Amino acid sequence: MRCPKCGSRIKKEDTACSKCGLKISDLKNASFQQTTKAKAEFQPEKIIYSSFFPYDISYKKTLLLCVFLGWMGAHCYFVKRYFKAISMSVMMFIFLLTIISMVTVLEKVETFLAPLGSWLLISGNYIIPCVMGALCVIMWISDIIKISFKKFKVPVVLQEK
Repeated sequence: MRCPKCGSRIKKEDTACSKCGLKISDLKNASFQQTTKAKAEFQPEKIIYSSFFPYDISYKKTLLLCVFLGWMGAHCYFVKRYFKAISMSVMMFIFLLTIISMVTVLEKVETFLAPLGSWLLISGNYIIPCVMGALCVIMWISDIIKISFKKFKVPVVLQEK
């Protein structure tokens, strides 16, 4: 296991990090809700990413959001990992727009997406959106596995003493 604060190796039997002194028991009392306050006060140094789910965020909700809406990044929005969430949403939107526009051309349905679909099919520019969709699906499956095995990192703030 790695220390979420400094990144050094911690043995399973250790109770604290030997480099920065972070106690493993402090991670169990960390707060998810305080991350919003820390970001608003421009104190990103207080935020650490831990694979321990804190007391104020639901593991089950995160897993269910990932399983059912993870292809859109819903679980990342839920745990406030906005960069990953927005990138997954944008990639999936571009992929779905590409697929729908190409299907309208192949099915000979006249919609406002037909010109885009015909341009994509003729020029061969559908490869990039398809790769984006594949990357998004890989990220989604990877996150399902990480959450299931409790390796998914959640931003938390340690409680001050």
